[in-house]
Amino acid sequence: MASPRKARVLVVDAEPVSRCGLVYLLNSHARLRVVGEAEALPLARELCARHQPELVVLDSLLGDGVEFIREVKRFSPHGRVVVFTAHADALSVTRAFKAGATGYVTRRDSVAALMSAVLGALDGERHCAPCVQRVLMEQLACGGVEVRGSAESVLSDRELQVYRLLGQGLKARGVAAELRVSVKTVETHVQRIKTKLGLANGGELQRRAVLFQGVEVAHA
Repeated sequence: MASPRKARVLVVDAEPVSRCGLVYLLNSHARLRVVGEAEALPLARELCARHQPELVVLDSLLGDGVEFIREVKRFSPHGRVVVFTAHADALSVTRAFKAGATGYVTRRDSVAALMSAVLGALDGERHCAPCVQRVLMEQLACGGVEVRGSAESVLSDRELQVYRLLGQGLKARGVAAELRVSVKTVETHVQRIKTKLGLANGGELQRRAVLFQGVEVAHA
């Protein structure tokens, strides 16, 4: 009797050790076969077009991750995305699911939680892992899950990426290198962020971005 066909999986993660662990874990399951791995989105897009995976396991904070979630269906009509990331704040979760993600798991969740999200995605089920559920419940309890009402919710996905990187201590040139865009493009985003958040100068923006980064890390 022929063995059932395994679902094609693409792993997209910038961290070599994490990527290697994911590949090993997913390949060990009878329903899954990793057909490619990528550390950056340009290669991920190329591999998506080539292999048309049924599932992409993605760190959504890599490059323009949220936009890539939207693109997966174009590359692979039956493809689904499970986000595997360090961030579990309500804004990140909401934007990932709005872009089309089927599952969301943090790096603090268990292997069982990750596999549950992966296998559930193949069956068309949406899944939030325990760490994500806990953070959302905590934010709901204090009124913080009203994402539309939060100041940062007015930022576009790209502006939010720039904002986060500024919060990590990067300057415009470093942000440009990380996102593979020009410094001028980053400076344009920075000006728009200041306008949207009502900030007077770069110093205020830097301080606020650092505080925002600290909140996200605390919730991750």
